Amino acid sequence: MFRSITRVVAASAALLALAACSDNTSPASSLTNAALQAALSSVPIGFGDLSTSYVGVQAANGPSAGLWVGGGREAGFDHGNLMGGGLHDAYIGAIGFPDRAGHRGPFGGGLPCNGTFDAASGRVRCPTETHDGVTLSRSAQYTDAKGAVQQAFDTLTTNSVNVQSSANGTITFDRAADSASAVDHGREHWGRGRGHDGRLLGDTSTILTASTTILSSSTRTVTGLAQGSIQRTVNGTTAGQESTTGTSSRGSFTATRTVGDTTTGVVIPVSTSGPTFPTAGTVIRSIQATLKYSGEDAVSLQRREVVTYDGTSTAKVTVTENGTTKQCTRPLPRGPLACS
Repeated sequence: MFRSITRVVAASAALLALAACSDNTSPASSLTNAALQAALSSVPIGFGDLSTSYVGVQAANGPSAGLWVGGGREAGFDHGNLMGGGLHDAYIGAIGFPDRAGHRGPFGGGLPCNGTFDAASGRVRCPTETHDGVTLSRSAQYTDAKGAVQQAFDTLTTNSVNVQSSANGTITFDRAADSASAVDHGREHWGRGRGHDGRLLGDTSTILTASTTILSSSTRTVTGLAQGSIQRTVNGTTAGQESTTGTSSRGSFTATRTVGDTTTGVVIPVSTSGPTFPTAGTVIRSIQATLKYSGEDAVSLQRREVVTYDGTSTAKVTVTENGTTKQCTRPLPRGPLACS
């Protein structure tokens, strides 16, 4: 299933690139790609239920999180940080190892459910969940140090865990809810990130109706979990697509975003004294967004981040946005992105 979704996302990216170059006879859009900066601030709803480097929102919190067709306080992407909410704490050395509370440390543990073992596939499966139109599916395969399949996660003997997850469904824009204001610390916030009166992106138009379809999945394998291991090694991929169609005061529109990441050979040394940051490996992250109003040219934005760990307390980050590349650094575990 994961390979199929990955092919869909790849095909969508190709179609988006084609759309940006087509319809040469239509009026040029007055929007610039800066209007799509909100697309870099977050990831599709349900990414918080996947295995990913992004800081995502769980499907159970979906509608309250807002979609990227926003604006307001989410319209500006802070280039002093990494996109998609930043790097997950497990990737920056901000999660400690086992303690009296039973925490298993970064990338540790198994499924967040009492799943059922499927002997045919050798996988443990969680019951399917649906939240506000988004359906979650999760499964895992547990093996010991010799590669033997286990029917449940064992805190002492399980050495490798492969988790596969998906978040798919459709969310309908609720203008009445999203245009409601709330006061926080004396400041008024509008539209759950979509701006005053539900305005679209960095534009002045107002969303009237919208429906967003989400198709996302992930797979991650972690080895070195058994008692006595000196390090954990992480490999995985995530692919997501978010497609919105709707109407606005400017006319009908389509907004599409593709999101993905690939984790390769990320090594986390096991520590008995607290958190440790990754010492090797890379994480490649990308987001592409396209917005098109009826009768106007499409506007697109692309950003790619390559995070490299080399054993020091500073990660190297190569950022490419719309064809412009910068070399940056990111202190571990905390600190702003600094680019030359």
